Amino acid sequence: MTARTLAEIERAMHDGGYLQRGPDGDLRLSPQSMRRLGRALLRATAKQLSSRQGRRDTRVAGAAGEQTGSSRPWEFGDAEPWDVTRTITNAIRRTIADGGDPGSGLRLAADDIEVAETEARTQAAVVLLVDVSFSMAAQGRWVPMKRTALALHHLITTRFRGDRLQLITFGRYAQPMDIGELTALPPFQSKGTNLHHGLLLAGRFFRKHPSMQPVLLVVTDGEPTAHLLAGGETWFDYPPDPETIRITVAELDRLGRAGTQVTFFRLGDDPGLERFVQRMARRVGGRVVAPETDDLGAAVVGEYLRAHFRGRAYGDDDWAQ
Repeated sequence: MTARTLAEIERAMHDGGYLQRGPDGDLRLSPQSMRRLGRALLRATAKQLSSRQGRRDTRVAGAAGEQTGSSRPWEFGDAEPWDVTRTITNAIRRTIADGGDPGSGLRLAADDIEVAETEARTQAAVVLLVDVSFSMAAQGRWVPMKRTALALHHLITTRFRGDRLQLITFGRYAQPMDIGELTALPPFQSKGTNLHHGLLLAGRFFRKHPSMQPVLLVVTDGEPTAHLLAGGETWFDYPPDPETIRITVAELDRLGRAGTQVTFFRLGDDPGLERFVQRMARRVGGRVVAPETDDLGAAVVGEYLRAHFRGRAYGDDDWAQ
């Protein structure tokens, strides 16, 4: 394909609203394109979850809570929908007990009203912490990582708008990114997996939202090989330096003491990484999920939903290891 043809394609996509130039001059997907792509990715992810769970429907409606089928008496301040059938039944019974004739008309009393119970769901401050070390690109995990971030971003921004999401990448350094920056991020050879710095930034984000449930989702394919020094530089060593491990574990412990729900998504079959994430998860009462690369999006979205529905719809499924 000639440079002229590429330029024509770029111009057509730009004119059609699919591409735009970022602040640094790089090409990025437009917000319109990201919404369309996010919607498609979320739909595909929901199908994966549904097929893996088999007997259960995948619920991503994001209302105040899913109805459980039960009801309870209305109390002042309740915002749940009325259970109309039970409310009318209560009014009929009360009218008959008072000697009245329901056929002549009903008057509702406050004690007649019942509301539909819903599953408890708290607002969450969510950090998706994604490894961008070179092995992620070399092993074919770069695009699935981006697809996962875009699906989760679309879910939260369209269905769970009360939640807050922060995307953080970690290679030699960690840094927050918006979804546009992450989708435009090219693979690069970054020596270092600085989970320590990523956890520091996650803690900073959680502290900005003290009333929300902190949820940490970590996607990685390697053990930590770098940590942040007091002066802002990074220390890198391979095999992992014991000090890197110690300081990373200490930062995770701080998040655990703050009540953070932690899930590690382990990509690949590295035995060292498997031992590390299992030990890390046990320290904070967290979980380890070992999905195939193509199932990463379903695994991440499923764990996010668990934080809201407390395992009712997303229990010990076959994708959770």
